[in-house]
Amino acid sequence: MPEPDKQPPTDAQKKAAKFLIRPKSDFTAWRKAREEERAQAFAKAMAHAKIGDVMPDGTVYAGISLPMNAHLFVTPQDAAVAMQFNEAAKYTRELDAHGHQDWRLPTIEELQLLFRNNQKGALKGTFNTTGRNGSFWYWSGTLMGAHGNIIRVARFSDGLEAWGTALRGPPNCRPVRLVPVFAV
Repeated sequence: MPEPDKQPPTDAQKKAAKFLIRPKSDFTAWRKAREEERAQAFAKAMAHAKIGDVMPDGTVYAGISLPMNAHLFVTPQDAAVAMQFNEAAKYTRELDAHGHQDWRLPTIEELQLLFRNNQKGALKGTFNTTGRNGSFWYWSGTLMGAHGNIIRVARFSDGLEAWGTALRGPPNCRPVRLVPVFAV
């Protein structure tokens, strides 16, 4: 029996409560269905994907990263500004874009793959190849040196690799993510 000063909930209140407080299993089932839909769309797109194709999630297919045996995807554009290495590493690590949160800096080998493919499909014209003061260089996540304090970079005007310590200005940052080949 309800307390005298409290009214029983109305049908509208019950309906709202049902909507707002869903059992975890309902949310889990919904999320699983969305992930399955995304996976199916991705698999369909990958069946005929070519380097430079824009994927259903908005990322661009850049080829296969052989050292990692995985499909390499990039954001459609560089980060908005050139930045120092620690900023670039943090930026990619914290990036939440195109429905993904597993972005990182490319390895030096992946930068070379991007350089070789930078004129294909949607990649064409999206890399800085003519900038001044280091802006046509791109950071890799490849660290060298006894203390891991020397960072490899690649220049997109000609593919030259160098050490990040010799640059006059901050390089560009192009986030990448991998999807294992067997996952497709």
